[in-house]
Amino acid sequence: MGIAIIYNKELGNSWLGTSKRLGYIRECKSPSDINIDEYILKFHTKEYFESVKKLPFFSSAYESIRCVITAADEVEGSDVVVVPTSGTGHHAERNKWGGYSLFNDLAILLERLKEKGFEKIVVLETDAHHSDTYRMCSAKFFCISGEERCKEIREMRCGVARTEDAERYVERFGRVVEIIESYNPDILVWYLGQDLHEREYSGLKLNGERFKQMIEKFMELRCKKIVLFSSGSREDVFEEILKLFGL
Repeated sequence: MGIAIIYNKELGNSWLGTSKRLGYIRECKSPSDINIDEYILKFHTKEYFESVKKLPFFSSAYESIRCVITAADEVEGSDVVVVPTSGTGHHAERNKWGGYSLFNDLAILLERLKEKGFEKIVVLETDAHHSDTYRMCSAKFFCISGEERCKEIREMRCGVARTEDAERYVERFGRVVEIIESYNPDILVWYLGQDLHEREYSGLKLNGERFKQMIEKFMELRCKKIVLFSSGSREDVFEEILKLFGL
C-alpha cells in the first residue's frame, strides 16, 4: 500500500515547459511494458494519431501516456499514485490537440480504469484552465465550483480560480471533497494543475500552505486515488508540492 510515483526519463523534452520541472524526481516506479497505441486509439482517431507522430514532442507525450496507463495498474496495490505528465493533458480532443496536450491523458486513464473493473470513478479537475473532457467520458466530474461544468469560464480559463482569494479557494476545495466523499467512489482521479501556484505563470495566489491544506483534505478520502500532476514549469514548485504528498 502507500503512495507511488510513476515516471519515465523519456518525458523530458526541450519543447515543453512542463518537462523543465521534472528534474527533482529521484526514485520512482518504472512504467509498464504495455501496448500504448491500443489505449491512445481508444480515445483518439487513427488519422489523428498518425498525423502527430512527426511533432517535436510526440515521444514525450507518448511516454507520458505510458506512465498514465501504468498508474491504473499500480493503484491496485497502492493507496495513491502520482503521475507527473508532460505533453499530454485534458485539452486534447479526439482529433485535435491543444494547449500542449497532444493526447488526452485523463480520458485515456479513465478507459483503462474501466477496463480494470472500477465502476464508480470520480474526477476532480483543479487547474487554471478548463476542458471539455467531461463531455467525452463516462465518469463523474467535479470542478472547484462543485459543478460538473463551471459556470464561470473565460476563454477556457477557470473564472472561479482567478477571482477567489486563496482562503476562499481552499474552502471551496474542501466542500467539493465532501461532495465526492458522499458519492462514495471506487477511485478518485485528481487532475492537479501546478499552474495554480502563486509562483507559476497563471498569476493565481495559492502558496505552499494552501496546497498543503488541499492535499491533506484529499488524502482523507478512503477511496483509491490517482493524481495527474499537470501544467506548470518551475522545478522548485514541483518539488514543494511532491514533498507535501510525502514524495
